[in-house]
Amino acid sequence: MNRKFLVFFLIFLIMCLSSCKNGDVTDNTPTPVSSPGAMKSPSVATEKKSIVFACIPYESELKLIEAFQALADYLAEQTGIPVNLVIKKSYKEIIDGLGNGEIDLANTGPLVYIKAHDKSGAYALVKPIPLSTSTPFYKSYIIVRKDSGIKKISQLKGKKFAFTDRESTSGYLLPVLMLADAGVKDLKFFSEVRFTGNHDSAFLAVYNGYVDGAGISNYAFTKAIDKRLGDVIVISESEAIPTAPFTVRAKLPSEQVKKIKAAFLKMADSEKKETKDVLDIFRIKGYIDASDKDYDSIRRARKAIDKMGLTIIEK
Repeated sequence: MNRKFLVFFLIFLIMCLSSCKNGDVTDNTPTPVSSPGAMKSPSVATEKKSIVFACIPYESELKLIEAFQALADYLAEQTGIPVNLVIKKSYKEIIDGLGNGEIDLANTGPLVYIKAHDKSGAYALVKPIPLSTSTPFYKSYIIVRKDSGIKKISQLKGKKFAFTDRESTSGYLLPVLMLADAGVKDLKFFSEVRFTGNHDSAFLAVYNGYVDGAGISNYAFTKAIDKRLGDVIVISESEAIPTAPFTVRAKLPSEQVKKIKAAFLKMADSEKKETKDVLDIFRIKGYIDASDKDYDSIRRARKAIDKMGLTIIEK
């Protein structure tokens, strides 16, 4: 009897200890917080008060970071609102970001602006006046190597050609229009079509002989400091293109928009060295008002190309 009692007692003791242990674990485990508000990081509130400023890759990324970061710092100082710079890899990211609220302010090419406006109501705020022209316009060039023997577009038949991006005004839209005006019916005119991603890369593709011709902005030629420019020639140039606007998303609070615009418009009159440095980096005199109608010529070019049936060969 004593042995049976001992066995029962041990079994009972083990069960009690096990129950206590489980209870300790349960009691000490934190109860998950189900409130969505409580789960938010403190940084979220801060981010909502800042302006997300994005730029397009029309030059190499390192140059963009230097130039646009200087501008972001200037805007933050003038508006009193933190400005977060983001470098995007494609024009589509800019268009989508302005539409879904991820981007508040962006430097867009004219064609990118039109697509963003049509898609989400984003609107042009200001546009720059380049030092090289003293007017808010620029051009698109079709270039070839000087030693290629190519003097006109017809001689590019069966050759390799580069555009910058399907969303680029001076790197695609206007070059295609120039090709069409020269009698090119479709892009099968070339043996190969490439997209380089930015204007510097398109220029280098021609310079290094990877392609025979390319459509780029005349921006590279306004620098007049690159000795390699002497090895390429322009065989066609477009009509004047309105300069790339700074575009804001449709629902950006009006008070923020007013502050941003005021900061841009007074840059040219500032005596501060930091402000002048920003203008020097971009090689511009300053900024002026921009409106949607400024870009009607780009819309006409798009319609002309659509009517001609000229489309890019998809990858």
